[in-house]
Amino acid sequence: MARIDDIKSVCDRLAPLGWRALLQNVTRNRLDIAQSTPAALQRELTRNLGEIDRTLTGFEDFAAKGNKAITPGQPSLSLLYHALASPLVTRDHEGRPLQGFATPAELDLLENFIFSLAPVSLPKFIRDNGGASQVAVAVFSCEYRPASDTVDGRHADLVFSRTGIARVGTARPRYHPDVRGFWPEDEDNPHGIRVLPARFTAWLAVRRKGRDTRVSPILESSVGGAGDEADRDLLVPVHKLFPGSDCIEGMDLGLSFGAHLFNLKIQRVHKALGTDPLPESFPYVIRDREIADWSAEPELGPGWLVPAVRPSLVEAAMVDGKPLTFRVTPDFVDVFAAFEPSTAGVGRGSAPEYVHARTQVKDGRFIDLNDNTDVVGAMKKEPYDALHYVDFSGDGWVDANIPALAGRNIPFVAAYALVCAPDFFPACGQFEVSEWSRSKDIPAQFSGELWSVSPTPLSETRLPANLQLEGNPFEADDTTITAVVGMGAPEGLPAVWPQQPDVLRASSLPDDAAGVFAPGWDVGMDRQPGADGVGHLASYALGSPFPEDAKLCAALSTFWPAVAPDVFRTFATPIGNTGGTVAPLTDEEIGQAGSLPWDGITGPRVVSHNGERHVEIASFLNADYVRQVMQNRLSIRLTAQISAEDYQDRILAVSRAYSVAGNLSDISETRREWLVLSFRVITSADVELQQAQSEAHTILRGQIYRMELCKSPAVAAREKISPYLDRFPLQDLRFFFASPDSKAVLTKREHDLRWASASSER
Repeated sequence: MARIDDIKSVCDRLAPLGWRALLQNVTRNRLDIAQSTPAALQRELTRNLGEIDRTLTGFEDFAAKGNKAITPGQPSLSLLYHALASPLVTRDHEGRPLQGFATPAELDLLENFIFSLAPVSLPKFIRDNGGASQVAVAVFSCEYRPASDTVDGRHADLVFSRTGIARVGTARPRYHPDVRGFWPEDEDNPHGIRVLPARFTAWLAVRRKGRDTRVSPILESSVGGAGDEADRDLLVPVHKLFPGSDCIEGMDLGLSFGAHLFNLKIQRVHKALGTDPLPESFPYVIRDREIADWSAEPELGPGWLVPAVRPSLVEAAMVDGKPLTFRVTPDFVDVFAAFEPSTAGVGRGSAPEYVHARTQVKDGRFIDLNDNTDVVGAMKKEPYDALHYVDFSGDGWVDANIPALAGRNIPFVAAYALVCAPDFFPACGQFEVSEWSRSKDIPAQFSGELWSVSPTPLSETRLPANLQLEGNPFEADDTTITAVVGMGAPEGLPAVWPQQPDVLRASSLPDDAAGVFAPGWDVGMDRQPGADGVGHLASYALGSPFPEDAKLCAALSTFWPAVAPDVFRTFATPIGNTGGTVAPLTDEEIGQAGSLPWDGITGPRVVSHNGERHVEIASFLNADYVRQVMQNRLSIRLTAQISAEDYQDRILAVSRAYSVAGNLSDISETRREWLVLSFRVITSADVELQQAQSEAHTILRGQIYRMELCKSPAVAAREKISPYLDRFPLQDLRFFFASPDSKAVLTKREHDLRWASASSER
């Protein structure tokens, strides 16, 4: 069957669902996708359309150079592809919701059709691009994005990376056709998290220098402005590869993908402990389909890597029905009440940075050491056997098998595949926050005072993929494998597109993932053995299981710059962090109001004790995210709604409150002294806000937040009322209304008669 027959089937299905009328309207009746024959449809799709109405919603960012429904070899210049693939095209020309959308499989067919109209001569392609050493058959993960989310903001476009990121979950993936993407919320279960697949595709690619590549970031950064960035080598996709005789001249291509995935966390713990020989079986080593496998869903089409669905994100490690344990001695127990393999003298990152070791196994019984008031003391009392826990994250590679191209002296380059922990802020991209953090949108007084380490997305990390995986195809000098790129060459100064509506869909590309910290949220770093060993990305450098360091990432808010939940105010001065709340969660999001704390642990509450008010707060060391995860108590129902703009607004609003509380002193110092007791989103109709604005003779602009702050005493000054709860007297309670858009902050001490206005900037 000719490829146009597939496209006619797609058009025939969609035409009566509003698409025929919409495309007729946007082209002034020049394009009609309801044609009687495939040949007539092909003529219709490939002719010049003349004027295209780019004022219609969703078509504003269609490339200015596009003037056909299908432009051979150029999806972003193809009006039909843009209409069907853009998440902003959801309504017809009269504003009515479209009645159906193209499936991922249909979009894949449309891409193949676009490139089939521009088949490549392989010898000419090699010759025109500098020879065989400068071209490759490369695997990319890709997405079609609105202009504001592309590498240079010129127009809606396909965006690529040689790293694809899928995420684990407890429920099957669900594709949302209107936004052309997946979403991790399980609408039937507030504590369920859907797995997120990643799409992989194969391309003929060329090697280009950074200066000649459309590469993210848009704005200059410490990495983007580095002296050698312009000279780095990147692979840029040019021609999509797909099965058939119309892709490359004179060849009939077959194409399949292979996924090679590893979770080596438990094995790496035992390697650090000197176990010999090292076991290779489950759960020491978890491989391939135990982690993720290719989708067989017809509506998704080829190339979708889907994590295995599990009843729980974490499981007890069992072998032949018996618990798998490791020996814990006092010198391996750190201040975080975790087991730290690096104590054995192995390099940091060569094993999980933190390992859960608070479930003692004795005579076949499980003993929860969290039940001890002094949990660190209990762990250091004497050697014991601790239970291993398994998560099903991992890393590896995706390669393409194309027999017709084998032996053609063209290198095959695999993609790096990451299967990561859930993203609790899927609507808030790491790249967006990174760009904002180095922009002038942050008042000068707060600039440099928000994080100890600048937030960096994985797309700006310049490290090779995991060089120590068995049989890996990665090269030590391939440091741009996580870069995000676009097709074609840069054209002058990039044009940053105005802000566009947020689209609630998850991304599988590295600009929406966290970069490497120590250890990090999505991936860690190891180094090859030896004095000259090369540093590289490694999933096994993360906590074992991943909730063990997720707790630290969430609590160490001033150091960890990843877009991750900030729960400083749930624990108030966790070990290792005296820097206070940076990006506060609301009372609802940490369970002070309602019943859905994101981590299952309720935030601080004011109680009466011996006739005086006290604050009860969760004990950081005894709080156990592994147990919370095993009992499926985590929830993304509320945090999934937080956009990048919301996240940024919260940071600025609480910073303004800190600035006023500290009399305009350094907010990084002031944060140490105050606990955010309450944080709520307020509307202009709020009665207390209206009273405050009236008394202070000040009207706040933009989104407004109501906050309560009190003094945060040192941990040593607190009373331990149970292993899981601390208590301290409530001191110096203050109230604030603040907005990111207003320098003025409304403030009132507990016993003040009236609200006052104070400036948050010098």
